[in-house]
Amino acid sequence: MLAMQYSIRLANDFDEARLRKRVADRGHLFDNMAGLAHKGFLFNAEQRVYAPFYVWSDHAKARDFLLGPIFANVVQSFGRPRVRMWGVFEFDTVMNAPEPRVAVRCVEPLAPDANLMDIERTECERHEAELRRRGLWAHTVALDCDRWELVRYSLWTDRECAAQVSGDCINIYEVLRVSPPCVEVGARKAWA
Repeated sequence: MLAMQYSIRLANDFDEARLRKRVADRGHLFDNMAGLAHKGFLFNAEQRVYAPFYVWSDHAKARDFLLGPIFANVVQSFGRPRVRMWGVFEFDTVMNAPEPRVAVRCVEPLAPDANLMDIERTECERHEAELRRRGLWAHTVALDCDRWELVRYSLWTDRECAAQVSGDCINIYEVLRVSPPCVEVGARKAWA
């Protein structure tokens, strides 16, 4: 599995309502998209940042998306954003939770001498513990092998539940929409 995110800082004259309408009008294009396990349409109004987060179950489909017409429309509308990618250790959704309203992305650098196998084991255990937290809708933990950083991405039913997340670099977003996956997912050690 592959996690992916890009951030678009909206120009001062770009009306926030226009972004919300764009998500409402175009969000369905990602519903049940082949190879897509998750897409969260994320927005930070205070920083004026639109930052969708994807989890792909198929690397080829992720590539096809970036080279295809839907992403070309993003580039045409906002310019070509820098796209971050991570190899996924774990991804799960909690089906009995209400619709998510808040997303949290936590990025933590790894020490140069860190044992990567130990980190994976620790993060997978932490992931299992996160799945039992009240208000959690989905959780992902992934590794950036270029910057040697971990990313933990979680969706929560409300801000109070999301407040329990701690870490080095935290970004908080409003969830504008979540697209349903093509197939039921719950990844375990799914790098391929």
